[in-house]
Amino acid sequence: MKSYNHLWEKVISDKNIEEAIRKATKGKRDRPEVAYIFEHIDKQIPLIRKYAQNYMARQKKPRIVKEGAKERVIVVPSIREQILHHMIVGVLQPIIMKGMYEHSHGSIPGRGPAGAKKQIKRWIKDTKNVKYFLKMDIHHFFASIPHDMLKEFIAKYIHDERFLHLIFEVIDCTETGLPLGFHTSHWFANWYLQGLDRYIKQQLGAVYYVRYMDDMVIFGSNKRELHRMRQAIGNYLNGIGLELKRNWQVCRFHTVRNGEDRYRFLDFMGFRFYRNRITLRKGIMLRMTRRAKRYNKHKSIYAARQMLSALGWIKQTDVYDMYLAWIKPYVNFQTIKRKISRYDRRIRRERLNVA
Repeated sequence: MKSYNHLWEKVISDKNIEEAIRKATKGKRDRPEVAYIFEHIDKQIPLIRKYAQNYMARQKKPRIVKEGAKERVIVVPSIREQILHHMIVGVLQPIIMKGMYEHSHGSIPGRGPAGAKKQIKRWIKDTKNVKYFLKMDIHHFFASIPHDMLKEFIAKYIHDERFLHLIFEVIDCTETGLPLGFHTSHWFANWYLQGLDRYIKQQLGAVYYVRYMDDMVIFGSNKRELHRMRQAIGNYLNGIGLELKRNWQVCRFHTVRNGEDRYRFLDFMGFRFYRNRITLRKGIMLRMTRRAKRYNKHKSIYAARQMLSALGWIKQTDVYDMYLAWIKPYVNFQTIKRKISRYDRRIRRERLNVA
């Protein structure tokens, strides 16, 4: 196991701070305080460096945000804290990526739902090894990660005391778990599960295994073997302070016989995987149709961006009939793209005039 030292200098270097400012302010530069930091990067670099050198954990009050039927507890960091988080990840990212499982997805550059979907589409053509699937996730994953065990894990790799101190201060911004809303949280969480990925592939011998944050799917040819794996994975998670959620499933994967659908489709990352097609989860399609009607009524820039995001989902799946019936009558995507482009150009001109 390789350990790393002399990282603090990289963390507070001009190059790392400047890159962190650019990334942390991206998409938020219409806010005056964020725009000021971005437009005065040279002056901000020494101030951010001093902020990092003297940073101390302060307990954050969480907010409850509704996402459809779900409620998520998030913590909103200040813009300076967001920059600090990007500074940390800027140094840790290459270290974490070196040991990352190739089919670990979620909050990782270049490894979003589209990549995982593409891989699963390849796998399900293998009818010999994809007869059943095991689907599972971790109970209250982010909120359950124990600080002491996470710190012990990170300290095995990072031997730079000043950098470790900064990382631990960020972790201790909440009493328990990792806060949703921190850029560091997804990286720490993915790093913490790298041992699980190796265990599933190397010791349990899973042929086809994919993880999207704490959501996991293993395909197999033997139902009993998948049950055995599920039990072993539950025991492994208990050993690192986590718990497998009880809603796990072991099911016979979908097939088509005599033109009829048989057995279960896989619902994963918002997609519905069938042997012969990929569609979208019903709730996602309903939200898309509502957003299309909302855009048609109000034509706001926010609604336009939502619809452009929806287009990405539509292009990746076999839902063209749904698009024709419920989206196309209300939305012209070429018009939306021009609208967003004109808006962005206007905002850039206004900023230049103010500067």
